[in-house]
Amino acid sequence: MSDYKRLQGSVSEDQLTDHDVRALLRAHQDGGPISHLFETGEINDDTFPALSQAAERLTEQGDHEGAETLCDAISYAAAAGDRPPVAGWPTR
Repeated sequence: MSDYKRLQGSVSEDQLTDHDVRALLRAHQDGGPISHLFETGEINDDTFPALSQAAERLTEQGDHEGAETLCDAISYAAAAGDRPPVAGWPTR
């Protein structure tokens, strides 16, 4: 989790909410698995490689904060596990 989020007290290290994840992913939509997680809450086998590759690209570009944000999303997805689209996801 980014130090900014932790310092703001908006999210504890262990408790990202669905809303927090959507906010983290908003700028990283890819038209694929990352967008599916952002739009529907769906997590599947393609989600983790997509998030990891996007984080790696950001690191290579020197955007370490952006990469850390995606690592936070990876942790959230790992804790949530594979799941189909979530009913009411945009309002959770």
